[in-house]
This record gives sequence, C-alpha cells and structure tokens, in this order.
Amino acid sequence: MILSALDSIVTDTTIVPWVMALCIGLSVVFGFGLAFLYKFFKRKKGFSTDLPLSLVLMPIGVCAIVMVSRVIGLESTTARTTLGFSFAGILCITRFRSTQKDATDLIFIMFAIILGFLSGFGYVLYAGIVAILAAILILIISFTKFSLPSSKEMTLKVVVPESLNFDNLFDESLKKHCLSYDLKQVKSTDFGTMFELTYIITIKNKELQKELLDEIREKNGNLMVSLSVRRFE
Repeated sequence: MILSALDSIVTDTTIVPWVMALCIGLSVVFGFGLAFLYKFFKRKKGFSTDLPLSLVLMPIGVCAIVMVSRVIGLESTTARTTLGFSFAGILCITRFRSTQKDATDLIFIMFAIILGFLSGFGYVLYAGIVAILAAILILIISFTKFSLPSSKEMTLKVVVPESLNFDNLFDESLKKHCLSYDLKQVKSTDFGTMFELTYIITIKNKELQKELLDEIREKNGNLMVSLSVRRFE
C-alpha cells in the first residue's frame, strides 16, 4: 500500500490535463516554499534578491521539461537527448554562470531542481516527503544555528607600516586574550606602504575586546585595527 502510494501518477505517455495541472501546481508550491525558506534561513546574513525568484521559477521549468519528455516518450532517443541536455545545461549554468559564493545558495538551487524533477515525473507523494524533510532540516539548522560559527570566533584585521617587522609582533597580546589564533592572510595596501594582516581568532572574553584592540594599536603605531564576528561576514 505504501509502495503503491509512492508510484508516479503519470502512468503513460499521454498526460491528461488534471495530471499536468497537479504536477505544475505542485512545482509552483515547492518553488514558493523554497523561496520563503531561503529568505527565512538567510534573514540575518542577507541574500541576493534575484535568487528567491529563481527558486520559484526553476521547479516549474524543470517540471515542464520532464513532462514534455514524457509526452515524447522516454524510450525514444529524442526524449532522452532532450532530457539529458536540458539538465546538463541547468547544472552548468548553476555551477559556472552563477555568481553565488555561498554554498547554501547552491544547495537551495539543487533542491529546486530535484523537486521539479520529481514533480515532472509525477512522484507527488515522494516529492512531498522530500520537501517536508528538507524544510524540517533547514528550520532545525536555522533555529539551532548549527551551521554558524561561535560568536567568539572573529576576524581581526591589523594595518602595519611597511617598515615594521610584524613577525610575532602581536603574539603576546593574542595569546593573552585568545583561545586560538591563526594568521590567515598578509596583503600590501596603499601602493605597498602598508601591510594588512588578517587573523582568525577565538577570543576568551568578548567583554575585553577593547583591551585587545588597545594593545594592538600601541604596537602598530595607532593605525587601523578592526574586529568582526565571523558569522556576520
């Protein structure tokens, strides 16, 4: 009984209107659901305004491609070629033409493709189960802040003059105020007259941030020092 409920509602190559309406309607629901989940998940960090629209439209487009392939007949070479090139094109655009730098954006896009794929083939119940499980996991991760670093994990940026030897210069202060620290990047600024040092640190006590900054400013000649929480970068 359970296995039969998971079967596709599309039983032949001739798709009746109510089945087509149900599959496309389901892909619309999935698209809007993913868009709202994405906006909720990224509400604090911020997000690209174009991606929610893409999440709404992508399941509909994928569903339409799959249904056209079903009408042609999946056993035909034309249908297989159409379906294969369509999904290859979608994945290539997502991977190589997308400006998304956050891995979570790509995960939402992949879910949009998967749900559109399942809707187009008529696996309504299976698609619903996948969507509900994905929504539950996303909400759990969002409320528990599982994917975010601790508020004590920070990025420290220090500007020093080119003439200053910065090797181990700030180690004493960092050992005093940090549980751990690591020099991530050194880059020149102001036409080579300055160096910007970027540290990834885990601070011991957030209430003593000013004390750490004051000690570093004494050693770098009172040049620019910035401290930011990594979860908001």
